[in-house]
Amino acid sequence: MVFMLPMEFKAPVHADDEVAVAELALDPVQAAFEKPDEKERRHLRPLYVKGHIDGRPMTKMLVDGGAAVDVMPYIVFRKLRFGEGDMMGTDMVL
Repeated sequence: MVFMLPMEFKAPVHADDEVAVAELALDPVQAAFEKPDEKERRHLRPLYVKGHIDGRPMTKMLVDGGAAVDVMPYIVFRKLRFGEGDMMGTDMVL
């Protein structure tokens, strides 16, 4: 089954128009997620969101439940244009 909207709903197309981009910057906010019941738990998946870090787009940011250690993949470290001088030494073993 195919539905078509009338031509009056067609978006105007102009080659000289600029593309409008909206950016929303929010302050950090606490969020709480309820634990699913046993039936819903079978489909439990990690929660990823898209966002920007220092103005650079990140497509998969993992939302964790308050882990004691935050781990950044090396590829994200490089994408944020950090170098070896930005690393801190530690004696923690994971």
